[in-house]
Amino acid sequence: MADLQDALRAITGRQAYFLDVPGTDSAAALSVVSFTAIEKMGAPTEVRIELTHPQQLARADYLNLDAVFGIENDDGTVRKFSGFIERFSTIRTTKDYVKYEVVVKSHFGRLQAVTDTHVYQRVTTPQILMAVLRRHGIRDHQTSFRLRRQYPVHLWRFQHQMTDFDYVHMLMEKAGIYCFIVETEYGDQIVFADDIDHYLYDDPQRIVPYREAAGLEAGGVEAVTKIETHTTTVPQSFMVADYNPESAWERFRDSANVAPQDPTTYGQPYVYGTHHLDQAGARWEAQLRHEAVIARQVIYEGESNVLALQCASVLETDIVLPDAPKGMVITEVTHSGARDASYSNSYKAIPADRRFRLPLEPDKWARISGTLSARICSPDKYTYGYLNAAGYYIVRLDADFGNWPKGAESVPLRLAKPFAGKLQTGMHFVALDNDEAVIAFRDGDPDKPEITAFHHHSQARDLVTNDRRWLSRNMIRTQANNKLRMEDWAGQEGIKLSTEHSGKSQLNLGYLVNSKLEYRGEGYELRSSGWGALRAGKGIMVTTYDRPGASGKQLDMQETIAQLESALELAKALAASASSAKAEPADTAAQQQMKEDFDGLKKPGLLMSTPASAGIVAGDGVQFAAQESISTVAGKNADWSVTKRFTVAAGDKISLFAQKLGVKIFAAKGPVEIQAQSDAMSLIAAQDLTMASVNGTVRISAKKELILESGGAFIQLKDGSITLGGPLDLFIKTITVQKKGKASLNMPLDLNHPSLAGLPTVPFTVNTAGSPATRAAMSAGMPYKLFAGGALVKQGVFDETGLLQIDHHPTTQEYSLKLANGVSYTIPVAEEYRGNADNGALANQGIPFHQGRPGTAAGAVDRAEHRTSYNKLLNPDTDV
Repeated sequence: MADLQDALRAITGRQAYFLDVPGTDSAAALSVVSFTAIEKMGAPTEVRIELTHPQQLARADYLNLDAVFGIENDDGTVRKFSGFIERFSTIRTTKDYVKYEVVVKSHFGRLQAVTDTHVYQRVTTPQILMAVLRRHGIRDHQTSFRLRRQYPVHLWRFQHQMTDFDYVHMLMEKAGIYCFIVETEYGDQIVFADDIDHYLYDDPQRIVPYREAAGLEAGGVEAVTKIETHTTTVPQSFMVADYNPESAWERFRDSANVAPQDPTTYGQPYVYGTHHLDQAGARWEAQLRHEAVIARQVIYEGESNVLALQCASVLETDIVLPDAPKGMVITEVTHSGARDASYSNSYKAIPADRRFRLPLEPDKWARISGTLSARICSPDKYTYGYLNAAGYYIVRLDADFGNWPKGAESVPLRLAKPFAGKLQTGMHFVALDNDEAVIAFRDGDPDKPEITAFHHHSQARDLVTNDRRWLSRNMIRTQANNKLRMEDWAGQEGIKLSTEHSGKSQLNLGYLVNSKLEYRGEGYELRSSGWGALRAGKGIMVTTYDRPGASGKQLDMQETIAQLESALELAKALAASASSAKAEPADTAAQQQMKEDFDGLKKPGLLMSTPASAGIVAGDGVQFAAQESISTVAGKNADWSVTKRFTVAAGDKISLFAQKLGVKIFAAKGPVEIQAQSDAMSLIAAQDLTMASVNGTVRISAKKELILESGGAFIQLKDGSITLGGPLDLFIKTITVQKKGKASLNMPLDLNHPSLAGLPTVPFTVNTAGSPATRAAMSAGMPYKLFAGGALVKQGVFDETGLLQIDHHPTTQEYSLKLANGVSYTIPVAEEYRGNADNGALANQGIPFHQGRPGTAAGAVDRAEHRTSYNKLLNPDTDV
C-alpha cells in the first residue's frame, strides 16, 4: 500500500488526495473522486469523500476505524485530516469498479453518537469537558486546554438525555469557551481556548495576496480570490438578572457593553435566569452575551486556495479591511477538490482583534419541563431526617447511577412547601432516607433542581386508600404515628389529633370510633395517660349550656350569670336574717364582686356552670383554697357526709345561723367539747336551757367566781367562800344538815388536752441575764439547748445580748435551759404575779434577793424587802 501511494505521489503536475486506513490493506487501491472537508469552531471536522475501488469492500474493514485523509500539493506540503470513519456507503457498482462514499470525522465527533444522563458535582467547566472526553477514550495528548479565565467550581451540573457533544457544546457556550481541531504528529487534537491570543498566528507573519483574476492557482501561488463583508446591527449592551436562594437578600443584576465607542449598535436585551450566583457572575454573564453578538457583528466570507487555512488561524491579506486591521480569524472553512477540479476552499471569518464566542442559543439548551423521581439519601439510613442547617435534603436521582459516597449523591436541595415565610414560618414534614422525592427544575434548567413533592410507591403505600373505608379520610401522619385525621364519612364526621407518647394523648372531635371503626361516643374527648394542663391567662369558662350550631359569642354566659345572681339574692336574704339575729352575716359583697368579675371574665378567673348537676369525685382528697373568700350557696340543702373527721378552723370567727328549724349537734360516741380559750362564752335560750349528764357528773368550775341567780336569789362561790342570798326565804329540804371541817375542791384545766394543740403560738423573749450586776456574766458564744416539757425546742449559741427569741405555745408552763458548761436553769411561765406585783416586776428586771446566813431561810417578806433595798441602791432616783 505504501509503495502504491508513493508511486501515485511521484506523478507530477497535480494534487494528490489519499485516504489511509491503518490495518486495512485494500485501502491502498482506493481512488479519490472528490471530497468536501468542513471545519467549524466548536465542532468536529467532517470530511466527505467519494472513492472508487476495483473490488467490493467489507464494512468491517472500514466502518468505525481510524483513518487519515490527506491533501498533497506539488511542493510536497500535506494537509491531513485525522479521525475515524463514521459512515461507509456503497453508492454505485459497475463491472469495472465500485463507488463508495466515506465520511471521516475527527475524534471529537465520537461525542455525537452517545446520549447520556450524568451528574457532575463540585467541578469546573473544563473538568467536565475533560471527564466527558475521557469517557470516550480521548486521551490527554488528544486535547489541549489554552484557557485564560479562572473558571468557577459548579456545585451541581446535570446532563439530562443529551448527546455528549450537545452537552459539551452547551457548556462551552455558557462558559465562553470555543474549540477547534488541529493536526499533530499523533493525529487530531481538540484545542479549547477562550481568548484572542489563543488563535493560530503564522510565524513568521504571512501576507496572503488578494487576487480576483483566475489562473494564479495554476502557477502554484496561494491567494484569496474573493472576500465579502457582511455587517449587521447588534445590541448596544446586554442586561442580565437572576435570583439565588442562597443569597436571597437581593436579585443580582448587571449590564455590559464591550464596544462603548461603536455607534452602530442599538438596544439592550434583558435576559433573566442566567444562573449566576453573585454580582461578579452577573457582570460576566452580561459581558459574555455582548461579546458573543459583537463577534458576529462583522462577518467575512471568502474563497481561496490556501491549503493551510483552518479554524482559529489568522489570515492577513494585502488589502485593507477597515474592521480587521489585524487580519481575520477563520471560524469556518470548507475544503473541496476532485479529480477534475483543483483544490479550493470557502471560509467565514471575523476580525482577529475580537474574542470569538460560540453563539449562545438558549433555545437549543436542555430543558426539563416535567419532573424527575429521586430518593432521599443519608450517610447510613438515618432514623430521622438528614438535613443541613437550611433544611435542605440530599437526593439521588433515579436516573443517576454514578458512584457517589453515601450522603453526597447531590448538593443539598431545598424543599418546596405549600407555604414558607419569614421568621421560620411555614410547613415542613421531614423526609426520611429512601423516600421518593419529586424533583422539578426552576426555569426548566437542569442545573436548578428543587424538591417539589413526594410520592408513595409499591414499597411505601399511601396512607389513604380504599382499605377499611379509608377513602373518606384526610390524613397527616408522621413516622412516629403522630397524626391528624379528618373523617368526612356522612354522619360520622370527626377529627382526631393524636400522639403515641404518654399512652396515646389524643384530642377527638365529633363522631368517635376505635381502631376497628366501632362507635365510642360523640362530641369531643381530650385524653392522655400522662399529665394534663389547661391554662388560659385571661380566664376559663367551662359550661354545659349549649349553643347549637356554634352560635353566640365565645364568652356568652347569660344563663351562668343568671344563676350567680339568683344565688347572690338568696345569700343576701339569709345574711339579712343572720344580722337581725345578731349572728355573723355572709360576706355578700365578696360574692357580688366575684359575680361582676365573672361576667365577661373581666379578670383571669375560672368559671364553671351547668343547668344540671356538677360533681367532683376523687380517689384521695379534694382541696378548695382561696386567698380571699369561698362562697357556697344552695337553693335547698348542703349535705356533708364524712367517715372520720369534720374540722372547721377560722382565723377570726365562726358563725352558725339557722333561720327556721334550729341547730343540732350530736356525737353518737366520744365527748363533745366547747371552749372559749381566751374569752367569754354565752349559752342563751329564749325558753328553757337544759344541761344534763345521763350517766355521769355535771361539773361547773370557775377560777374566780361562780354565781347562780334567778329572781334575785343567788348563790355566790368566791375566794373559797359560799354566799347565799335572796329577797325572800331560803328553804332547805333535807333530812339532816351536817357541818364538818373545812375542805376545798380544785378542777384544773387539762392543758394537755388534744383540743389545745392547735392553738396559735405567740412571740416570747427569755432574758438570760441574772441581774443588772451580772449582765455580762453570760459570755457570748456559749452553746445552749432549750427544752419545753422535756422536748427540745431550740438550740444554738448565745450572742452578746443574751436574749432568746422563741415561739411560745400557751400550754407550755415551764422551760429548761441547759448550757454547754453544765449549768442549767428552770424558767417557769406564769400568767400573773404571785403575791406582791411590784416585787414580781423587780424580780423580772433581774433584781435579786440576798440570802441570809447559812442555815437560815428567807421568807417572802424578806425577799420583797431585799429586792426593794437593792433596787434603791442601784437606782436611787426611782420609786418602787
